[in-house]
Amino acid sequence: MVANQKRKVIILDLIESARQLRLCGPSDDPDEQTAVTSSCRYLVTQFKRLAAPVLASPSASRLNAIEVVIDDLYSAYDAKAELDALLPEIEAALEGLDDDGVIPIANGSAMIAESRLVELRSLVSTDFDFRKVVRLCEEINSSYGMQNYYATAMLIRGLLDHVPPVFGLKAFSEVANNYAGGGRSFKETMHHLENASRKVGDAHLHMPIRKSETLPTGQQVNCGQQLDVLLSEIVRIMR
Repeated sequence: MVANQKRKVIILDLIESARQLRLCGPSDDPDEQTAVTSSCRYLVTQFKRLAAPVLASPSASRLNAIEVVIDDLYSAYDAKAELDALLPEIEAALEGLDDDGVIPIANGSAMIAESRLVELRSLVSTDFDFRKVVRLCEEINSSYGMQNYYATAMLIRGLLDHVPPVFGLKAFSEVANNYAGGGRSFKETMHHLENASRKVGDAHLHMPIRKSETLPTGQQVNCGQQLDVLLSEIVRIMR
C-alpha cells in the first residue's frame, strides 16, 4: 500500500514538472542546451520507470519509445510533445491504481482474467499460502500488458514450477501426466502447458547469446486459456 501511494505522489510531481518544463532555442548558449536536454531526458526516464507499468499497452509502448539525446534540442522538442499528449492518460491511470499493490491492466490486455484473480485471492488454506500465486499472476498480466514478453514467459514458467504441491505432486510434468482429478480435457491442456508454454520459457531463460536472434511475440507467449484451466482447477479443489 505504501509503495503505491508513494508511486502516485512521485508521478504526480513528475506530471507537474513536465507541464512546467521550458525548452530553450537552437541559438541559445550550448551549456543551456545541455542542461535543458539533460533535464528532459531525466524526466522521460522517470516516467518510463514509474508510469509505464500503470498504462495500457499501447500507451506504455508510446511512452517507452520516447528518446532524448543530450544536446539535441529537436529530440527534446519531440519528447515533450509526446509526453504532453500522454499526460492525461497517465493521470487517468493513476486514478485506477490500487493502494493494495495491484497493478491495473487495461481491458483486453490481461492474460489472466480479473475474475479468476478475485477467486484466487479469496482462497483460505491451512496448507498453502496463495499470495505468491496471486502475485505471479498479477505480474504475468502486467508484463504481458507492457509487451515485456521475455518476462512474461519466465513468469509463466515460474508459476508452473510453483503450483504442483497443490495437486499433491512435486513437478509440473507430474501434474500433466499423473493428475486425474480434472478429467481428460484438463490433462490434455496441461500437456500443452508442459510441452509448449513451459518450454518457451525455458528456451528464453537458458538460451546463450547467439549471432542472430528473433524476439518473442505476444502470440508466442500467450497461453491464457490454458492457464485459466489450471487456475480454475486450483480454485475448485481448494474450496
